[in-house]
Amino acid sequence: MHPGRHTEFPTDPKADPTMALRTMRSAPRHVGQFWRSLAAGAGVAAFRFPLASLLIVAIAILSNLALRDVYPVAEDDLAWLLAAFYGAAAISVVMVLAMEARDVSVAVRQGASVLVALVVGAAIWVGPALAVFPPPLIVAATFAVPLAGYLSLRDAERFWVFTFWTVVGVSLAFLSVLLFVLGLSAILEMIRYLFEVGLPSDAYEHIFATAFALVGPLFALGRIPHHFDERMPAGQDERLISGLRILFDWVAVPLVLATALVLHLYAAKILVTGDVPQGEIGWIVTFFAVFVLLLRIAVDPFRTGAAAATRLFTRYFALALLVPLTLLAYAIWLRLDAQGFTLERYYLMLGALAAGLVLTLQLPGRTRGDIRWMAAVPVLLLALSAFGPWGAYDTVGRSQTAHIVERFVVDDGAGGHRLAATGRSDREAAELRSRLYVLDDVSQLERLAPLLPADLMEGKESDRRERVFAELDLSGPVGVRELRSFTANAPMVIDIAGFDRVVPERDVRQGLADGETSSTGAPLSGGVVLQLEGWEFVLRIGEAEDRFDLASAIDALPDTIYSAAPDRLPMQIVDLNGVNGRNVRLALRQIVRDGDDGAILSALLTVYYRSGEWQERPGG
Repeated sequence: MHPGRHTEFPTDPKADPTMALRTMRSAPRHVGQFWRSLAAGAGVAAFRFPLASLLIVAIAILSNLALRDVYPVAEDDLAWLLAAFYGAAAISVVMVLAMEARDVSVAVRQGASVLVALVVGAAIWVGPALAVFPPPLIVAATFAVPLAGYLSLRDAERFWVFTFWTVVGVSLAFLSVLLFVLGLSAILEMIRYLFEVGLPSDAYEHIFATAFALVGPLFALGRIPHHFDERMPAGQDERLISGLRILFDWVAVPLVLATALVLHLYAAKILVTGDVPQGEIGWIVTFFAVFVLLLRIAVDPFRTGAAAATRLFTRYFALALLVPLTLLAYAIWLRLDAQGFTLERYYLMLGALAAGLVLTLQLPGRTRGDIRWMAAVPVLLLALSAFGPWGAYDTVGRSQTAHIVERFVVDDGAGGHRLAATGRSDREAAELRSRLYVLDDVSQLERLAPLLPADLMEGKESDRRERVFAELDLSGPVGVRELRSFTANAPMVIDIAGFDRVVPERDVRQGLADGETSSTGAPLSGGVVLQLEGWEFVLRIGEAEDRFDLASAIDALPDTIYSAAPDRLPMQIVDLNGVNGRNVRLALRQIVRDGDDGAILSALLTVYYRSGEWQERPGG
């Protein structure tokens, strides 16, 4: 830039067509380079993992067909089919890597991968019918990928390096695809803006579906390392490792140690006071245990020369888990004894069991400090939880059925037993309904077949729960009432119509007097008290009180207020005359009513009144 010469930098693409043309000219070159890189990665993936690549292509095709509302299977079954394909692809990759690490021939490892993929894919597809719970099987197959080549082979350092570069490669693959697709979308939108031509809107859906269902996974498969004997990187690559060391030494490990201190203090409080652990302590401890194990695996190569906190953590991490896991076991035992297993409690218990087994492996022996077993134990238990009598479905089904039999089964008068359809309190009906929902969630309602009419389990499985509820007189929600409500947020001007006092917007609820006293016991708003009692609005100012039939005034409003969008509905204005002759105007922002009897449960409202009418007078 020369002195005295003024240069402007345009910010609008239309103001500088040259800039837009240069961008568009360079786009094909960059696009070509990117696609050549992707093609190379996809080629590597297709040669090394042919079955997984074919299944990824199938997933991409099915995803794009679904965007066009074309379903090769029933629409409700498409998610299960995609899950089956993904699970089969993941386990085929695991099998290929396991056999590659053992130098098995290509034909044998590909044949074995097909066989295992068929078994896992079929188990996922027909899962509930076989009492197989697919999600943990899919997750276990995914996390088994870096483990496949290292159980009973090589050492922990090589496992760490392989896992690290796998995670980095897969993450960069999907990040690259994301950035490319976003950039491509921006270019296409620029073309649409400059030349008023472009792709239809649904084309972007197909672009993103193809990118993340096809291109990303194939590119990620191509980034899985080919060698199983790499050690910690040196030279230029060590910069990344040094960055990780700082992250572990000064961020992650101190946070874990602080969390461990908090959990130990909480355990001491329970021990001293005898309190029952809080409801969420199970998930808190489980996530803490998972994070501790993941961090222990992550810091394993950095023990030499680590900061004091990291050395303390790697030496005593097992001891740091003992008290929290004991707390978790106690919390689970309390809930299992009273309520039985649910899926949530099953996996909390499984997490505690996995952490306990890992701690057992830290006893002196070959497995002490071996991060491969720290990773393998949770993955193995997760896979085992998907099937068998020890699995999630069977365990939850047995537990809930036993509680139902104990609480709700009666003699049928003919030497047998049946589930009683009547004679239950609302609380008992709510409990039975809840347990039946749990059984239905794990596809175990057929366990109740001997206690119900013979034909009840026949017909479509999707309608089974409704048939059982109807038989047991549980078709309607227990303890739940229908509500009617509206909310009015549209701006408006309110005519005060001669009223000279206003009580600003208050939230008033059934049975609770609003405005009587503050938390310190001092009167609020000059002694103005608002209250809802059934269908009436009660206003007390000082010693004067009046009652107003608010329900009738709301009934006179149009029914359209209950379906109107809040931002388009202005506050509803109603004028009320009290039983003692006083008048008020209410601006109703929100009303919630009982759908059965019309009682007003809560109201968000502003009150206008005339002060002269509220002077003390005989009769109120």
